[in-house]
Amino acid sequence: MNYHLMIDEKFTDDFIADAERYAPGNNCYLVTLYTPEPRFTKSPLIIYCRSVRRYWFSHVLPHLEESDRVFIHWLDRRLYDIVLSLPAVINVGIFSWMGDLIATPICLFEREILKPVSYAFFKKHQRYRFQKAGSHGTLYNLLLLGRHLFRLATARAEWKKKRRVMQRINLFFHWNEYDYQWVRRHYPGFDARLVYFVYDVGLESALPVPRSAKGKDEPLTIWLGNSATVTNNHFEALDLLAHLSEEHIEIICPLSYGESTGSLYTRKVIEKGKRIFGDRFIPLLAYVDRDRYYGMFQKVDLVLMNHIRSQAAGNVFAFLKLGKPVFMEERSPLFQFLCAKDCRMLHRANDLMRYSFAELKALSSGKGLTVHPVEIVDLGLKAENLRRYLE
Repeated sequence: MNYHLMIDEKFTDDFIADAERYAPGNNCYLVTLYTPEPRFTKSPLIIYCRSVRRYWFSHVLPHLEESDRVFIHWLDRRLYDIVLSLPAVINVGIFSWMGDLIATPICLFEREILKPVSYAFFKKHQRYRFQKAGSHGTLYNLLLLGRHLFRLATARAEWKKKRRVMQRINLFFHWNEYDYQWVRRHYPGFDARLVYFVYDVGLESALPVPRSAKGKDEPLTIWLGNSATVTNNHFEALDLLAHLSEEHIEIICPLSYGESTGSLYTRKVIEKGKRIFGDRFIPLLAYVDRDRYYGMFQKVDLVLMNHIRSQAAGNVFAFLKLGKPVFMEERSPLFQFLCAKDCRMLHRANDLMRYSFAELKALSSGKGLTVHPVEIVDLGLKAENLRRYLE
C-alpha cells in the first residue's frame, strides 16, 4: 500500500486522479485539514484528519508492512515523528513543492530569498510578529499566540529535527534539478534519489488561444506575481515597472492566494501599486477556478515574476506555452532551469528598467523576438515513474 500524507490544496485531487490511473486501489490518501471543511479537495478517496499524527499511530502504524511505501506531499512539522518512526525497510518519498522546504522553520532562509525592501517589510512586520485571526474571538487568538510563541522558542530544535527527517527521505520527486541541488546544499546529509515528476498544474488542459493583436486603444497588460506572499518581492517588482507609470498599461496582480486579502502585506502591495499606477493597478482578490484563471491569460502581453526561490512554475509554464515574454529573477532555480532549456522568451527581471514602453510593446507583439518552442515538462516520463513507484 502507498500512504500519501497530503494537505487540502488545489492540486491534490489532480494527483489522486493520476495515482489511481497508474496504481488503482493501491493508495491511501490522508489529508490534514486545517479548516472546518475542505476548501480545495473533493475526492471521495480522501481520509480527512484533524491530527494526521494521531490517526497514523493509532490506525496505520500497527498494520504497516515492509512492502508499504510512504509519500509526503507537504512536509509539515506534524509529520516529523511519523517519518522518524518508520522502519528502515520502508521507502519514503517526497513529492516536492519546495515551499515546505524553504518556508520552515521560520526566519531560516528569508534573507536569501527576499530582496532588500521585501526583507525589511518581513523583518519589521512578519518575522516574529503574531497576526490575529480577525474572524475569531479572543480565546482562539490567545491559543494562536501561544502556538506562535512556542514555534519561535523551538525553531532551532525544529530545524535539527527536520534535517534528520530529510536524511530519512529515499526518493525526491521533482522536475527541476536546480531545486534538487538547492536542497542538497541546504540540508546536510540529504542524499535522496531524484525521480522526475511534475504535478498537474493544468498544462494538459486546453489553454486559451492568445489574441493575434490588440487594438491601438487597448493597454499593454502586465501580469505581476502569483500570490499574496512576500517571496513575490512585489515592492521591488513595482519599482522595476515604475518608469512606465505614465504609459498606457495595466497591471494584473493576483493576491487571492497566500495571505488573506485583509493582511497587512496585501494592503501594502495594493497601496504601493495604486500610488504608482492608480486604477491601472488591478489586484485580484477573489479566488477563481483554474479554467477561468487561465482564461485571463489571453489578454496578457508580458509577465513579471520576481521570486528568488522557485515559485509560480505552473503560471510560468502556461505563459510560455502561450508565447508570452516572461521576466524573472535570474537567481531563481526556475529561471536557471528554463535557461538550460534554451527558452528565448525568458528575460531577466532587472532588464525591465532598460526597456522603453515602445520596446516592450514590440517585444510583446513578437517583433524582433525569436520564439523558441520549449518542451518544459515530460509527461511521458512522469507517467512512467508514477507507474514504477506506485504499483
